[in-house]
Amino acid sequence: MTYFAFSCVIALSYLLFIFRKKQRGAEKELGRLKENMVRNELNENKAHNPDDLQALLDALPYPFFSINGEGVLDRVNSQASKIFDGRKILNCKIEHVFLDLKLRLLISKSLSKLKSYQKILQFPPDSAFSSHGLDKDTHWEIDICPLSLQGNNREIQLTMRDITASVHSDRVRKDFVANASHELRTPLSVISGYLEHLTEKEGLDHKETAQKMLETMDRHVVRINRIVDDMLLISKLESDDSVPLNLAPFCIATCVKDVIERLELVIIKQGSSIEVKIPEINIIGDQFYWTQILFNLVENALKQNPDRTLKIHINADIDKDDNFKIQISDNGVGIPAKDLPFIFKRFYRVEKHHSQSQIKGTGLGLSIVKRAVVAHGGKITATSLPTVETTFTIIVPQGNKNIDDD
Repeated sequence: MTYFAFSCVIALSYLLFIFRKKQRGAEKELGRLKENMVRNELNENKAHNPDDLQALLDALPYPFFSINGEGVLDRVNSQASKIFDGRKILNCKIEHVFLDLKLRLLISKSLSKLKSYQKILQFPPDSAFSSHGLDKDTHWEIDICPLSLQGNNREIQLTMRDITASVHSDRVRKDFVANASHELRTPLSVISGYLEHLTEKEGLDHKETAQKMLETMDRHVVRINRIVDDMLLISKLESDDSVPLNLAPFCIATCVKDVIERLELVIIKQGSSIEVKIPEINIIGDQFYWTQILFNLVENALKQNPDRTLKIHINADIDKDDNFKIQISDNGVGIPAKDLPFIFKRFYRVEKHHSQSQIKGTGLGLSIVKRAVVAHGGKITATSLPTVETTFTIIVPQGNKNIDDD
């Protein structure tokens, strides 16, 4: 009985692992089941009820192509037609429809051998299978299967699933690990090296040197804590669950003042100045997240301009539509136009005018800002005219004043 119970525990653990691993693929599996139903319909009833069959094909969430032995598309669904913007593809040969050589060779191979193939293909931005308006490659899972496995019907079905978002998510996760490891390795290496020196014989005898080492170690510990805090915060903000906000009235001017005091040493060191024009108004929000928003935006402006005397302006008010609007602007080096659409992405860095050694950080600051603003039901935009003015504008509705005050 003990062995049986142990085996059951192992089996259940394994099933739980598989379930968690495959949970995100549930939609794909449902799609496959639907495709199998279509395949059975095509094999058994292709000559009957063509309208019903077409309706069944159009219900598929993926593009579907039926290709006969002569390499001609004899049936397609609405998703397939949508990809080609209504261009005539029915009764056309594959070489006139599929311009990508890799896909065409895969189709020809399946037709000649009557074998099933599954493969992930990458298409360039100018391909019909690329997302319109996006200057990036797309990734599709290709599934080719003969309609008859007995060899008496040289016809195949082709279905395609756009997995670009999934591929991008995998890359983001890998980048997250790689960047976090890189950001943590530097301070840990410094701390480890100094500790090794201080623990050596007579390592603490030179008090002045030891004091400098301890101060350096303390700065790097602070940096590690900041990295970990940022990672935990962005993980919380990007979780599937809605972010629990502690909504309450608070004075935004006091919040800005606290942020400036925290950054006072950096401001003085750079010879920069901050001009604040905010009336004494209370807004509804989570003060913790608003502190993160304002701190990251002001610190980011200072950090991106280490060798410039910066003038930062912070203006805020409630507009006629009861929206709270705040703008943080500076006259720093700015953000190139081509980088603006991506600055709120995790780990995205604009480093055209700086070396890596000059600017240190997690690359999560602006991503945290956007997530926190969105959690409040607001939006953030950025405009930049390099060396003249870079402005971040946040607009958050204040119509939620019916929150409980107790």
